Amino acid sequence: MNEVVRIKNHELQVKEYKGQRVVIFKDIDECHERPEGTAKRAFANNKERFIEGVDYFNLSKRDSLKYEKCTFEIPNRGMVVITESGYMMLVKSFTDDLAWEVQRMLVNTYFQKQPENQADLDKLMIAQAKAMNAKARVASIWLKLGDRVPNNQTYQQICNSYASEVLTGEKVLPLPECQEHYYTATEIAEMVGSNKNTVGKKAKAAGIRPVDEDTKSEYGMWFFDKSPNSHKQVSTFKYNAKGVEAVKALFMRVTA
Repeated sequence: MNEVVRIKNHELQVKEYKGQRVVIFKDIDECHERPEGTAKRAFANNKERFIEGVDYFNLSKRDSLKYEKCTFEIPNRGMVVITESGYMMLVKSFTDDLAWEVQRMLVNTYFQKQPENQADLDKLMIAQAKAMNAKARVASIWLKLGDRVPNNQTYQQICNSYASEVLTGEKVLPLPECQEHYYTATEIAEMVGSNKNTVGKKAKAAGIRPVDEDTKSEYGMWFFDKSPNSHKQVSTFKYNAKGVEAVKALFMRVTA
């Protein structure tokens, strides 16, 4: 069988055994651009974790005669071939950028066998279209959530990041770095010896806590959390360091 699949700069000859695609250690080393013997050593060091017949096959020369669906030559000394599950276990320690890209390509274009006829191809294309439509709907929900708070650029950046990850499977847009700590009304209540409702009322009356989500504030920002009593999403204003000091000052006036 001369069918090949291109993985980055390498042409990988398709190998099938018992109806499923497999790879050998040399294939893994070459595709991942690792020194020869890397995959074999990783397998030997963790062999007790691999299940023979599931994650790998230990083949002898006579296996090529026994099974018609063996599409490659087995040397006289025998050989080990790795299945898709075995491959995923074997490369867990490969975490560089190239490794992630090669893993995705091998799973999607090598281990996933291509349809043999037009009917199967049509079914595959329909299934892929449905999957992409589902991803688009989820991404759309994330974008709509971001639009709910146009003045909160951090929240919009988070939603946009998740939307892009749903569509592409990768973190195309980075999440914002959180460089400031925000405090809930409950946390501030503990600082001033009060309760969250009193903190919220005083902060709102003093203009520290905005009246709605569309109003910017120098004392904090709105966050979205899950309601403790339901599955609904609720908005919560959290206070930055300046907001904490402003609220503390309100309670100091009362005790003065």
